[in-house]
Amino acid sequence: CYNCSMKIQAVIIDLDGTITTHDMSVVLAKAVGKAKETAQLNQLFWEGKLQGVAALVQQVNFLKGLTRHDIRTIVARNDYLRPGAKELFEYFSKNNIISIISSGSTLPLLELYKEKLGADYIVGSNPKMVGDMIDSISEEDYSGVDFKIRDAQAILENLDISAGNVVAIGDSLSDKGMFAFAKVSIGVDVKPGVRELIDYEVRGSLLNALSILDTISH
Repeated sequence: CYNCSMKIQAVIIDLDGTITTHDMSVVLAKAVGKAKETAQLNQLFWEGKLQGVAALVQQVNFLKGLTRHDIRTIVARNDYLRPGAKELFEYFSKNNIISIISSGSTLPLLELYKEKLGADYIVGSNPKMVGDMIDSISEEDYSGVDFKIRDAQAILENLDISAGNVVAIGDSLSDKGMFAFAKVSIGVDVKPGVRELIDYEVRGSLLNALSILDTISH
Protein backbone atom coordinates (compact mmCIF):
# COMPACT_ATOMS: atom_id res chain seq x y z
CA CYS A 1 0.00 0.00 0.00
CA TYR A 2 2.87 2.33 -0.91
CA ASN A 3 1.91 6.03 -0.97
CA CYS A 4 -1.62 5.25 0.17
CA SER A 5 -3.59 7.64 2.35
CA MET A 6 -5.59 6.61 5.40
CA LYS A 7 -7.00 7.75 8.71
CA ILE A 8 -4.80 6.04 11.30
CA GLN A 9 -6.89 4.97 14.28
CA ALA A 10 -4.61 2.30 15.75
CA VAL A 11 -1.07 0.96 15.60
CA ILE A 12 -0.05 -2.61 16.45
CA ILE A 13 3.64 -2.58 17.33
CA ASP A 14 6.09 -5.34 18.27
CA LEU A 15 8.41 -4.96 21.27
CA ASP A 16 11.61 -6.98 20.79
CA GLY A 17 13.88 -5.52 18.13
CA THR A 18 11.24 -2.90 17.28
CA ILE A 19 10.58 -0.76 20.36
CA THR A 20 13.73 -2.16 21.97
CA THR A 21 17.15 -2.62 20.40
CA HIS A 22 17.56 -6.03 22.05
CA ASP A 23 15.46 -9.14 22.31
CA MET A 24 14.20 -8.79 25.87
CA SER A 25 13.68 -12.55 26.23
CA VAL A 26 17.48 -12.91 26.00
CA VAL A 27 18.03 -10.03 28.45
CA LEU A 28 15.70 -11.63 31.02
CA ALA A 29 17.09 -15.11 30.38
CA LYS A 30 20.57 -13.81 31.22
CA ALA A 31 19.36 -13.25 34.79
CA VAL A 32 18.61 -16.99 35.12
CA GLY A 33 21.64 -18.23 33.16
CA LYS A 34 19.67 -19.14 30.01
CA ALA A 35 20.68 -16.35 27.60
CA LYS A 36 22.57 -18.63 25.20
CA GLU A 37 19.73 -21.17 24.98
CA THR A 38 17.16 -18.41 24.41
CA ALA A 39 19.23 -16.78 21.66
CA GLN A 40 19.57 -20.19 19.95
CA LEU A 41 15.77 -20.66 20.05
CA ASN A 42 15.29 -17.21 18.50
CA GLN A 43 17.74 -18.08 15.73
CA LEU A 44 15.96 -21.35 14.96
CA PHE A 45 12.63 -19.51 14.79
CA TRP A 46 13.99 -16.82 12.44
CA GLU A 47 15.44 -19.54 10.21
CA GLY A 48 12.02 -21.20 10.05
CA LYS A 49 13.20 -24.33 11.87
CA LEU A 50 10.83 -23.86 14.81
CA GLN A 51 7.16 -23.30 14.07
CA GLY A 52 4.24 -21.99 16.06
CA VAL A 53 4.64 -21.05 19.70
CA ALA A 54 7.05 -23.88 20.60
CA ALA A 55 10.06 -21.55 20.89
CA LEU A 56 8.08 -19.06 22.98
CA VAL A 57 6.88 -21.76 25.36
CA GLN A 58 10.47 -22.89 25.93
CA GLN A 59 11.68 -19.30 26.36
CA VAL A 60 9.05 -18.39 28.93
CA ASN A 61 9.65 -21.64 30.84
CA PHE A 62 13.35 -20.74 31.05
CA LEU A 63 12.23 -17.73 33.14
CA LYS A 64 10.69 -19.89 35.89
CA GLY A 65 11.48 -18.34 39.27
CA LEU A 66 11.93 -14.79 37.94
CA THR A 67 9.74 -12.32 39.86
CA ARG A 68 8.03 -9.09 38.80
CA HIS A 69 10.49 -7.31 41.09
CA ASP A 70 13.45 -8.96 39.29
CA ILE A 71 12.07 -7.84 35.91
CA ARG A 72 11.48 -4.29 37.15
CA THR A 73 15.09 -4.17 38.46
CA ILE A 74 16.50 -5.40 35.11
CA VAL A 75 14.48 -2.85 33.09
CA ALA A 76 15.31 -0.05 35.55
CA ARG A 77 19.01 -0.75 34.92
CA ASN A 78 18.59 -0.56 31.14
CA ASP A 79 15.29 -0.41 29.24
CA TYR A 80 17.01 -0.94 25.84
CA LEU A 81 14.56 1.49 24.23
CA ARG A 82 15.29 2.24 20.60
CA PRO A 83 15.96 5.96 19.97
CA GLY A 84 12.68 7.70 19.13
CA ALA A 85 10.48 5.16 20.98
CA LYS A 86 9.16 7.69 23.51
CA GLU A 87 8.56 10.30 20.79
CA LEU A 88 6.68 7.73 18.70
CA PHE A 89 4.29 6.94 21.54
CA GLU A 90 3.88 10.65 22.26
CA TYR A 91 2.86 11.02 18.58
CA PHE A 92 0.26 8.26 19.01
CA SER A 93 -1.13 9.97 22.08
CA LYS A 94 -1.18 13.45 20.54
CA ASN A 95 -2.97 12.16 17.42
CA ASN A 96 -5.48 9.98 19.31
CA ILE A 97 -4.02 6.80 17.80
CA ILE A 98 -4.66 3.67 19.90
CA SER A 99 -1.38 1.81 20.56
CA ILE A 100 -1.23 -1.96 21.06
CA ILE A 101 2.15 -3.48 21.95
CA SER A 102 1.85 -7.03 20.63
CA SER A 103 4.72 -9.33 21.54
CA GLY A 104 5.78 -12.82 22.49
CA SER A 105 7.33 -11.35 25.64
CA THR A 106 5.73 -12.03 29.01
CA LEU A 107 2.99 -9.78 30.36
CA PRO A 108 5.00 -8.89 33.52
CA LEU A 109 7.61 -7.32 31.20
CA LEU A 110 5.08 -5.78 28.81
CA GLU A 111 3.26 -4.12 31.71
CA LEU A 112 6.46 -2.15 32.44
CA TYR A 113 6.76 -0.93 28.83
CA LYS A 114 3.04 -0.06 28.74
CA GLU A 115 3.61 2.11 31.80
CA LYS A 116 6.91 3.54 30.53
CA LEU A 117 5.60 4.50 27.08
CA GLY A 118 1.94 5.20 27.86
CA ALA A 119 0.70 2.46 25.52
CA ASP A 120 -3.02 1.70 25.54
CA TYR A 121 -2.99 -2.10 25.35
CA ILE A 122 -0.60 -5.06 25.52
CA VAL A 123 -0.74 -8.56 24.02
CA GLY A 124 1.80 -11.17 25.07
CA SER A 125 2.69 -14.45 26.75
CA ASN A 126 0.64 -14.88 29.91
CA PRO A 127 2.49 -17.34 32.15
CA LYS A 128 1.03 -18.94 35.24
CA MET A 129 2.31 -17.05 38.27
CA VAL A 130 2.96 -18.26 41.81
CA GLY A 131 2.44 -15.04 43.70
CA ASP A 132 4.87 -12.59 42.10
CA MET A 133 6.94 -15.30 40.39
CA ILE A 134 6.82 -16.75 36.86
CA ASP A 135 6.01 -20.46 37.07
CA SER A 136 5.21 -21.94 33.65
CA ILE A 137 3.39 -21.66 30.35
CA SER A 138 2.11 -24.17 27.77
CA GLU A 139 0.85 -23.96 24.20
CA GLU A 140 -2.73 -24.07 25.56
CA ASP A 141 -2.12 -20.70 27.23
CA TYR A 142 -2.06 -19.01 23.80
CA SER A 143 -5.17 -18.26 21.72
CA GLY A 144 -3.35 -19.80 18.74
CA VAL A 145 -0.16 -19.70 16.71
CA ASP A 146 -1.20 -16.27 15.42
CA PHE A 147 -2.03 -14.93 18.92
CA LYS A 148 -0.15 -11.66 18.31
CA ILE A 149 -2.64 -10.54 15.68
CA ARG A 150 -5.62 -12.58 16.90
CA ASP A 151 -5.58 -10.98 20.37
CA ALA A 152 -4.88 -7.52 18.92
CA GLN A 153 -7.84 -7.96 16.53
CA ALA A 154 -10.10 -8.76 19.47
CA ILE A 155 -9.11 -5.42 21.05
CA LEU A 156 -9.69 -3.57 17.76
CA GLU A 157 -13.10 -5.19 17.25
CA ASN A 158 -14.13 -4.03 20.72
CA LEU A 159 -13.10 -0.51 19.74
CA ASP A 160 -14.85 -0.80 16.34
CA ILE A 161 -11.60 -0.14 14.45
CA SER A 162 -11.18 -1.89 11.08
CA ALA A 163 -7.99 -3.07 9.38
CA GLY A 164 -8.21 -0.16 6.93
CA ASN A 165 -7.35 2.20 9.77
CA VAL A 166 -4.49 0.20 11.27
CA VAL A 167 -0.70 0.42 10.87
CA ALA A 168 1.58 -2.48 11.90
CA ILE A 169 5.19 -1.93 12.97
CA GLY A 170 7.56 -4.87 13.48
CA ASP A 171 10.87 -6.46 12.57
CA SER A 172 10.60 -10.24 12.18
CA LEU A 173 8.56 -13.10 10.72
CA SER A 174 6.69 -13.37 14.03
CA ASP A 175 5.00 -10.11 12.93
CA LYS A 176 3.79 -11.61 9.64
CA GLY A 177 0.13 -11.79 10.76
CA MET A 178 0.21 -8.14 11.85
CA PHE A 179 1.70 -7.07 8.52
CA ALA A 180 -0.92 -9.04 6.57
CA PHE A 181 -3.79 -7.58 8.60
CA ALA A 182 -2.91 -3.89 8.68
CA LYS A 183 -3.48 -1.53 5.75
CA VAL A 184 0.11 -0.25 6.04
CA SER A 185 3.15 -2.08 7.43
CA ILE A 186 6.43 -0.55 8.58
CA GLY A 187 9.52 -2.68 9.19
CA VAL A 188 12.26 -1.63 11.61
CA ASP A 189 15.82 -2.89 10.93
CA VAL A 190 14.13 -5.98 9.52
CA LYS A 191 15.27 -9.58 9.87
CA PRO A 192 15.50 -11.99 6.89
CA GLY A 193 12.28 -12.72 5.00
CA VAL A 194 10.47 -9.59 6.16
CA ARG A 195 11.21 -7.03 3.45
CA GLU A 196 8.68 -8.46 0.98
CA LEU A 197 5.91 -8.28 3.63
CA ILE A 198 6.13 -4.55 4.38
CA ASP A 199 5.31 -1.24 2.71
CA TYR A 200 8.06 0.86 4.33
CA GLU A 201 11.31 0.20 6.16
CA VAL A 202 13.06 2.39 8.70
CA ARG A 203 16.52 1.97 10.15
CA GLY A 204 17.94 3.09 13.46
CA SER A 205 15.72 5.61 15.19
CA LEU A 206 11.94 5.27 15.40
CA LEU A 207 11.81 9.00 14.70
CA ASN A 208 12.17 7.88 11.07
CA ALA A 209 8.69 6.32 11.32
CA LEU A 210 7.07 9.67 12.20
CA SER A 211 7.47 11.12 8.71
CA ILE A 212 5.93 7.94 7.21
CA LEU A 213 2.94 8.21 9.56
CA ASP A 214 2.54 11.86 8.63
CA THR A 215 2.75 11.00 4.91
CA ILE A 216 0.09 8.28 5.01
CA SER A 217 -2.35 9.91 7.46
CA HIS A 218 -5.05 12.31 6.37
